[in-house]
Amino acid sequence: MEKFNLFIKKYFYLSLLFFAAGLFFGLLYSINLLGVNFHSDILSPVNTRSVHISLMLYGFIPLMLSYLPFLIINKDIGYDQKAVRYLEIYTVFWFVFLAYMVISLLLGVSRGLAFYDFHYSLNFILFLSGIFYAMALYRYIRLYKVIPLWIKVCLYVVVAAPFVLVVLMNPQIGQVEATVTGPHGDNTLGMSLALIPIYYLIIKYLSTDDFKARWNIFWIIPLFFYILSVLHRTFIGELSYNQEWFFQWLTFFYVPLLYRWYKDADIKSGSKLLLLISILAFLFVDIEGNILFIESIRWVFHRNDLVVAHAHIAMGVGVLFMTLALYGDIIKQLQERFFNFAYLIAMGVILVSLSLSGFVQGGFLKLDIGTLWGIRTAAGVLAISSLLVFIKAGVNYTSIEKYNLLGILSDGLGGIMLFLFAGFIYPIIGFTFHGEYEYVVFGFVSMTGVIHFFALRYKEHRQMLTFLTAFIRVFISGIFLSLFLSEKLGIEALLIAIYDFIFMAVYFIWFHNNWMKGGIDE
Repeated sequence: MEKFNLFIKKYFYLSLLFFAAGLFFGLLYSINLLGVNFHSDILSPVNTRSVHISLMLYGFIPLMLSYLPFLIINKDIGYDQKAVRYLEIYTVFWFVFLAYMVISLLLGVSRGLAFYDFHYSLNFILFLSGIFYAMALYRYIRLYKVIPLWIKVCLYVVVAAPFVLVVLMNPQIGQVEATVTGPHGDNTLGMSLALIPIYYLIIKYLSTDDFKARWNIFWIIPLFFYILSVLHRTFIGELSYNQEWFFQWLTFFYVPLLYRWYKDADIKSGSKLLLLISILAFLFVDIEGNILFIESIRWVFHRNDLVVAHAHIAMGVGVLFMTLALYGDIIKQLQERFFNFAYLIAMGVILVSLSLSGFVQGGFLKLDIGTLWGIRTAAGVLAISSLLVFIKAGVNYTSIEKYNLLGILSDGLGGIMLFLFAGFIYPIIGFTFHGEYEYVVFGFVSMTGVIHFFALRYKEHRQMLTFLTAFIRVFISGIFLSLFLSEKLGIEALLIAIYDFIFMAVYFIWFHNNWMKGGIDE
């Protein structure tokens, strides 16, 4: 387990960056709603909202949940290096998909859908990712003498999933457009039902003893009726309100089921609280969802801020803490009181402010929506600040580590900030922004910051990678200086040339000679 835990820790922290990015874009969307104009085409309210939702749905949470079968298998039979290698490739392609998704959505390439807004072609990256996931799972399955039923089912689903994905997401023959027309009671039943096997596997994994599920009738009955609802919609037609209400009501069956499973399992304290928070959020969302389905208020609140608040608790607490419960004993920061307290307070404030806003929009209250949105924005800042527990503050950096850290902050974060806010910043400082070639420059600047990050992260390659950044700066500085002298670019080109020259000069004066002599870090 220790080898696999190292793999988990590595990609937990990396994928957490996408979660932080999702919170960040949610914050930008809130600021936009308050009337702040960033004067940026890529940071329009439509784009920031789309990126926020997409990162929440396709970023950290589904990726970390996808490791669940492998956590159980490693617990049962041990570590397989080849399988983990396939799993690593799967993860890398998922990261590539997320990068393409964010960039394309920011540049306006979207489908205008609530939950599947990215371009259809990006699904083929997920398809490729899924192939390596199936290869990893198959490699592990071969180690079993007797293959458990749940693993057989998991393999069948995993093999079919990439093909189902490219069909269902297809804009011509797929069904994704139907998701914006709800609410549908049978859809709610189906989405809730999808979480039940995940809860079961999580509890099975976390339990220190041989967990045996009881009260299974409480998921068998909803499953039976959900299948009936699918057959009805397929072969007969739309459901009546009373039929949908009946399916919606069946979601209450999951409450005693989760209670029974949680009480029967012997779970370590590190994960038990996180799982309890998830189940309580599931219970809250279940009750609220049934109330919102009452016919007299069903369409009054549909797609207004009250439903947005509902979604924040469902995804941002229920499903998120279900995911975090998996890693409560692996990632020690998840047990930090500051993280749990600050994040949950933030989500609670978002719930209250957006719910009140929803009542205002529904005509039930008279309050200032701008003030409520301002409170929501402040809560977003608190939610982001809760992630500070995952940052290790180094106080004993060597000189070359400080140099690379400065490169990360200036090039890495600076490049990203320019990519996002150049349309807002450039006019303030008197520069002309065309919104074309500049994005390529900002991307290149960010990648130099990434090299600095690798130089800081991997000590054995630190000197070589740091030299690479200086080598790149020689050419970049020379190119921008030439563009300035030839009057093809303005003063901004000179400033970039001077900046890169200074960075490069510091390296060659203080660090390069030490490396050439085989010296140690200073």
